[in-house]
Amino acid sequence: MTALRMIVLRKANRADRSKHCRTRLAVAAALAVLLATPSAALAMNFPEELERVDHALRTNPSHVSQFALDSCFKRRNFAVKLYESRQVERAERSLEFCFDALKISQVAPKAKKAAGPNLEEAQAKATHEVELALTLTPNPKKGLEIYRDCAGCHKPEGWGLTNGSVPQLAGQYSNVVIKQLADIRAGNRGNPMMVPYACGEAIGDAQSVADVAGYIDTLEISVANGKGPGTSLELGERLYRENCVQCHGANGEGDPLKYAPRIQSQHYKYLVRQFRWIRDGKRYNANAEMAEQIHDFKETEAKAVLDYVSRLEPPPELQAPEGWKNPDFAESKSK
Repeated sequence: MTALRMIVLRKANRADRSKHCRTRLAVAAALAVLLATPSAALAMNFPEELERVDHALRTNPSHVSQFALDSCFKRRNFAVKLYESRQVERAERSLEFCFDALKISQVAPKAKKAAGPNLEEAQAKATHEVELALTLTPNPKKGLEIYRDCAGCHKPEGWGLTNGSVPQLAGQYSNVVIKQLADIRAGNRGNPMMVPYACGEAIGDAQSVADVAGYIDTLEISVANGKGPGTSLELGERLYRENCVQCHGANGEGDPLKYAPRIQSQHYKYLVRQFRWIRDGKRYNANAEMAEQIHDFKETEAKAVLDYVSRLEPPPELQAPEGWKNPDFAESKSK
């Protein structure tokens, strides 16, 4: 009886040690996963680091070469794309290149730690610039010179990219362009890719904003835009009629007085991304009524209505002829 009890106790002890060992391995594995996963703190650092890089790109404090500035700018844009696709660690590593190229420290001065964004101040600042710009007479010729820097992404014709990474701007109401530029400049719309192009150092004052918006308004619209799969167009049309007509018009023509953009022939994937950001509260300059209205849209419904929108076309007089190229840029090349 004693020998049997000893055997049982030994087996129990071995089982306890095995269980304890498995527990320690599980804890170690969990710690490894935590260490390998981008933390919230790391994600929060990226916007601050990006802001420092953008400031250095504008001011060039170490007087680096133009080649270094251009190289950093390309890497900076790549880092933003990684960050927006939630590849935070890769974005951080990509941005490190800029600190080396610009010869600036990666450690921000503690005394200059910035406070969180004040959206009320940003909205007030943007509203003031919009009101001022709308009182000014746009000069499309000067707007063209400003737009030449925009054409690198939005293309000379203003058609953007059919994959939706860059929106079509051609034919957009000048009021709408002015408002969006003012919001980005004031920090009332988060758009890291646009900040270096929209800031005062790049564009200029409110007159320049009015000028470039006036030029964009004159561009002819491409109807060869990126479109959705076309699988639920009846549902999309019904949802559009029920939810979107009041602001965006029966045919997606928009309303400049309401700052409702023309969404005709806009790229499908761009529409999907902006819809999600508005619905999820990530685009904080969005119309509050729209955000509330689309809050409960299912993903299938959102895609259906945006697929339908991507197929709406402007009137023939606003459409670009097949094969059209912006003559303003052909002219500059010949010189």
